[in-house]
Amino acid sequence: MAVINEGASFPSYVWAMVRFLLSAGGQHPTDSTRKLLCPATLMPDDKATFSDAVGTLKDLALATDDDGELSLSPAARKLSPDNVATFSDLLRRAVLDQAQNTGLDGSGDQTVTKDAGAKDLVRALAWFLTLDAFTPLGLDEVTQLQESAFPAQLGKAIVNGVRWGRFVYWAPALGFAAQSLLDKDQGQRQVRRLVPDCTVAVRRTVLAVWPKGKRIDAADAIDRIIEELPVLPGGRYSRMLGLPAPATDVSSSLSTALLRGDHEWISLEQRSDAARDVFLTDPDAASGRRRVSEIIITGSLDD
Repeated sequence: MAVINEGASFPSYVWAMVRFLLSAGGQHPTDSTRKLLCPATLMPDDKATFSDAVGTLKDLALATDDDGELSLSPAARKLSPDNVATFSDLLRRAVLDQAQNTGLDGSGDQTVTKDAGAKDLVRALAWFLTLDAFTPLGLDEVTQLQESAFPAQLGKAIVNGVRWGRFVYWAPALGFAAQSLLDKDQGQRQVRRLVPDCTVAVRRTVLAVWPKGKRIDAADAIDRIIEELPVLPGGRYSRMLGLPAPATDVSSSLSTALLRGDHEWISLEQRSDAARDVFLTDPDAASGRRRVSEIIITGSLDD
């Protein structure tokens, strides 16, 4: 199954199932779970919603469905049913897990389905995050901009309205995009648009990696963030797909996330005696760039 293809679930449905299983101690009979979450009197034709959510949890290795018993993985059992942010963190780690992305670039074992697991979503995220962080995009723009973006054997990551319809839920849920404040009318329908805003994913990652008060060399910090979030431009998944990476400056998407965090959960510093600097893409600066040599962690996940 592919995460943003027909037959896959949506993050909200998956979270509802996880919350229920957490309340039941981490496991519950599958048939009973379906009857409780999708009662026939209210949802007579909604068996697909349940099976899709189970399938997505299984594909992401967050649950098993064996001998009629639905069970959360050990990592999922540690979640709090009242903290959706930690669920999003777990979901993000599962999607980015290396085991989910074998053959991401189309190489390797050809018996592995090209878009199986999370690969379709990871390709879409890696491409989307190479774009300008201030430009809202809908399906029409995305379709055009993807021309020749990927190797021929892979084709486009978002090939139709079904994939875009799921991507607009999955990308924000993982912290890699934000919905545009204004959707765009096209005839009789409204098209949902997203901007490549990875602030949530970057914030959660930074505050999980470094404690409050920590000072980090800016170049080292950028390298670690990209290592943790390999769909960012310059990350290993992005490189595997041959996507463009900034030659010198930090990418627009990552720069925007760090600039938004300045004075909130990090402090971006520039020391005159620094051995090396990084340059953030900053449209508000006269030169379009901001020099940073050190990052100080000023927030925590508990804030």
